[in-house]
Amino acid sequence: MDKSFDFLILGAGLGGLECAFILSKKGYKVGVLEKNEHIGGTLQNFKLGESTFSAGMHYLGSLDEGQLLHRLFRFFNILDKLKLKRMNPEVFDRFIIQEQQIDYPMGWEYFSSRMNAYFPAEKKAIKEYVSLMTKVSASQAIYNLQAPDGYDIRQNPYHYRSIYQEIKSLTSNRNLQHALTALNFVYAGDRETSSLYTHALINNYYIQSAYRLLGGSQQIATHLADNIKSQGGVIHTRKKVNSFIFQDHKLTGVETREGVRYTGKQIISNIHPAVTLEMVPEGKIRKSFRDRIASIPQTMSVFGLHLRLKPGRIPYVDHNVYYYANDDVWPVTTYKTDEWPSSFYLYTPAAEGQGAFADAMSIYTYMSFDEVSKWSSRQDRGEDYQEWKRSRAEKLIQLASKYLPGLKDAIHDYITATPLTYRDYIGTPEGAMYGTLRDYKNPMASYIFTRTKIPNLYFTGQNINLHGMLGVSISALLTCGEILGIDELMKEVTHA
Repeated sequence: MDKSFDFLILGAGLGGLECAFILSKKGYKVGVLEKNEHIGGTLQNFKLGESTFSAGMHYLGSLDEGQLLHRLFRFFNILDKLKLKRMNPEVFDRFIIQEQQIDYPMGWEYFSSRMNAYFPAEKKAIKEYVSLMTKVSASQAIYNLQAPDGYDIRQNPYHYRSIYQEIKSLTSNRNLQHALTALNFVYAGDRETSSLYTHALINNYYIQSAYRLLGGSQQIATHLADNIKSQGGVIHTRKKVNSFIFQDHKLTGVETREGVRYTGKQIISNIHPAVTLEMVPEGKIRKSFRDRIASIPQTMSVFGLHLRLKPGRIPYVDHNVYYYANDDVWPVTTYKTDEWPSSFYLYTPAAEGQGAFADAMSIYTYMSFDEVSKWSSRQDRGEDYQEWKRSRAEKLIQLASKYLPGLKDAIHDYITATPLTYRDYIGTPEGAMYGTLRDYKNPMASYIFTRTKIPNLYFTGQNINLHGMLGVSISALLTCGEILGIDELMKEVTHA
């Protein structure tokens, strides 16, 4: 087994695989080390009986011809290999806000007309909102596959503006405020910290177009891995990196928990930055830098409930459902343990030959790591943990049954995922679903650059800019652009 590479990439999640694709395509000798049995991170599929679920990537945006993800997938040579299902253009996301229903259609023009129908007295505010969203999105060079003139967060005013305050300045209609910000569930939005930048890019990404992956999101990782291997790269699973190896002050490689050493001229970590720096010996990096990265707050984790359904009970629906039991669409801000759960995200996965009825359903709600902290260091978490999971699952089913009254009787069986699940499998501190928390009041405090204080160590992944397919793919471009030159890389992407 070859253990020496030009580029050694730690973590075979989306960001690591995309970096491996870019660099192996350029002819470099690339090796990827993944701690888990399977590659993909939150792209992974898993099964309960014959039902297939995705660990974290549930739908994609901007996949119509010419849109951002369509162009990126063509560059990564996976577009024609994926099994995709375009969601209902009339309603791809449905929001139930204290029994009021708001449907998001695809396309900003259609979105405007739908919002005008809901709120006919608010046409001016709706027009200004749509104009602002498209203006912010159009102004971000890298998100339009153009080489940025430097990438300095300090020069981007949209990082410093609160989306909550922006919406309040547009309209005093509380129902419209809710309708325009309800999609914050997909980025752990907090009205005290979330920026206009994050909100605009993510809403634009999904409203342009929305797709599901037939059979789950693992296919993205599988096709990327096949392309990497065809270009000469190698991927090793079950290789958990425990420490970095230095010769004097030069980083030369890593050592796995089995004591096997791999060397790399350059190393890219798709592992959470704080976890990455824990593997760097004392004295090899400034304590102030290590402490700054370790002190960045994390986004909240989630509790996931994955249901196998009895045949013919629950119809397959070609849209997602976001349910808010209270008159508030900021569940992270208003989170209270004694009122859990107060909101959820629900969807029925799509399969090839999907019929009228669903055979599976996933339901997610936010959960603080404090709920599971007492089991966090135990190898055997015991029956009390299992009973706690069952009680939480029943509470979530009870809330979801307010939207789907026949749900409980339609369940064949289920499995759960807790903040400990996400911590252990994804490797994020406290199981943070969307990585580090960005605060518009001081965005530089949480900003992490691709190049580290160690000359040949780079970061990539959801903690660099944004999370999800959109943010992680852009982070891979930024990381590799730092190495190859962003101008040339952008030319290759746009010409693909």
